Amino acid sequence: MNRYRIVLLILAMSLLQACSPSHEKKSERTIHVESQVLIDTLFYSGTIQPLAATIISSPVDGVITGTFFQYGDDVNANQLIFTISSTKFLSDYKAALMQYVKAKSEFNNSQSQLAEADFLHHNELISDDDYKMRQANFYASRLAFVQAKDALSTLMQQLEIKDIDLNKLSIADIDKITEAMRFKFDSEQLRIVTPAQGVILSASKNEEETKKLAQGDSIKQGDVLALIGDMQGLSVRIRVNEITVNQLKRGQKVKVTGIAFPNDILQGEIKQVDRQGETANGGLPTFPVDIIVPHLTKAQRALIHVGMSAKVEIDISKPARTMIPVFAIVERSGQYYVNILDAKTKKTHEALVRTGETTPNAVEVLAGLQPGDTIVIPH
Repeated sequence: MNRYRIVLLILAMSLLQACSPSHEKKSERTIHVESQVLIDTLFYSGTIQPLAATIISSPVDGVITGTFFQYGDDVNANQLIFTISSTKFLSDYKAALMQYVKAKSEFNNSQSQLAEADFLHHNELISDDDYKMRQANFYASRLAFVQAKDALSTLMQQLEIKDIDLNKLSIADIDKITEAMRFKFDSEQLRIVTPAQGVILSASKNEEETKKLAQGDSIKQGDVLALIGDMQGLSVRIRVNEITVNQLKRGQKVKVTGIAFPNDILQGEIKQVDRQGETANGGLPTFPVDIIVPHLTKAQRALIHVGMSAKVEIDISKPARTMIPVFAIVERSGQYYVNILDAKTKKTHEALVRTGETTPNAVEVLAGLQPGDTIVIPH
């Protein structure tokens, strides 16, 4: 197949020469043979994704009662994005509240008993064993109080409870405890806020399908509610074949373009090459490759959005090889020849060469020429 390609190229070049004006005087030119590094440019398609993403998951089972954003919006840290109604969560909150009040009361009692024991032990009115027992009771009640406070604080972060300082409640404040147990409507919602600044995105079921939540949707504990994407840069995932994958490496430079930002050529690099292939519908295996563009300007961030299409351009350098113009090749009886100029005698002689890979304008010479040789090309 390569042989026929070379013959066709030579015939095409000959026809072009034959069609040139006959009155032009034929001349010859010489070139020095050199080893050249060939570069193959590969093109892939992908979809714009954030540089990194933070997952927001549901802490409870429940029903979404409110959404306060549009997918793709820029959001700030600690911004309200969802409210969730959860009977189980409210039940857990009330149990945690009662456990906190009880643990706090027991801790205060053990603290008083330890202070009394310090006095009695100092005056030798109780034994060492009694004193150590009261110390142990104090440490155990303090640990239980810390655990109960932490459990309640975790739940309180999700609720908007006004005018009640739960940390100051004691078992004697029965009215305040009752008030804390009886929520107003606005306080019956579990509040989900953003953990960081970025762009809010829908969760992906897979690479082709995303799930956008709305008011009234039921959710389970652990479900992904949304993602917060970092669009200070971007990422693109492409898939390469089994021949190309071994030519790619981490840190290799790439270019990213897109029809939505035609005037920008983004400079990126390969972040990761997956060495385990994936096969879809019985086809040939492909290997995922993650591309990143570490930084976008403010103007670029205004143009580029998650989900847009992108083209990735990767240059693959091949080992240096001897390449000469197609014009330099003469084909005769299935053999290929070039005219070599002798540097000393200034005379030319024909040399048999073995050819390899071809490009639209050049042919690789595997044998018969050496770097530094001078060949004559008809012009």
